Amino acid sequence: MTSISQATDQLPQRLRYLFRNPVTVKELRSRMRGRRAFVILTTYLALMGFLVMVVYLAYIAASTNSFGINSRQAGKVVFSAVLGVQVILVIFIGPALTAAAIVGEKERQTYDLLRTTLLTAQSLVSGKLFSALSYVYLLVFISIPLQSIAFLLGGISLVELIVSQLLIIISAVTFALIGLYFSTVMRSTLTASVTTFATALFLTIGGPSLAAMFLTVAGSLMFGLSTPTWQMQAILMYAGLLLAATNLPVTLVLSDLFLINEGTLFTFTEFVDGHAIMIFSPWLPFIVIYILAAFLLYRACIRRVKKVTR
Repeated sequence: MTSISQATDQLPQRLRYLFRNPVTVKELRSRMRGRRAFVILTTYLALMGFLVMVVYLAYIAASTNSFGINSRQAGKVVFSAVLGVQVILVIFIGPALTAAAIVGEKERQTYDLLRTTLLTAQSLVSGKLFSALSYVYLLVFISIPLQSIAFLLGGISLVELIVSQLLIIISAVTFALIGLYFSTVMRSTLTASVTTFATALFLTIGGPSLAAMFLTVAGSLMFGLSTPTWQMQAILMYAGLLLAATNLPVTLVLSDLFLINEGTLFTFTEFVDGHAIMIFSPWLPFIVIYILAAFLLYRACIRRVKKVTR
């Protein structure tokens, strides 16, 4: 039987180093050993299964179609329910695991010991991040089989599943790095957790709401009763799509609507006052924005750790 060390020797050098990172190994062992991880995973799957059953039964009870239950719509409802839980998991649970990663070491007075070892700042940050993400990804991946029920009922395609899970995976990294960054900045776990949750709520609800209100008020003040030109309408449409691309739930909903109504995964043509403009699906800029944000946050975390060391 191939051992873990032999299996990791066959991986690329950077990935092999990540698995052998002492911080990663220590965090994963402390999190996955014992009955706690088993109980959490079992409870999570049980609750998810119960949620799917309740959603499906509620849809059956609310259905008034005289021709019977529309299985495609039922499949869509089940898929949306599981995806909604994954969104909550990524936005709130992932950052909660990283918000105490660095500042918790300081409170336990073990941070200085870590920094006196040969462990680099990059290894410390990547180890804390990877250990937290591995647990979040485990919770995400074990819920995917429940989404297969939607395939049995119909109503969703393989493309919808792949795109939604891709957005979930990428956003999990960004939100986890938000918690990790505040963990390097704040002086207590409570402050880091509160700031992380406030930022997540702002990015999910507050920011888009304020931006939408600003665009509405600015549009009414700029144009008044006059009809804006097609160029200005196009600019407002692009601004709205870019704004939507900063929000995970809105991106998931709009991308799915574009795929269903327009039959396209990438772009389609829209006519504004007789002029054709190219409309892009918001999941494309979402990936670019969140990967860029994750990279900047990762570098900021490393700089903060180095700064504290100096």
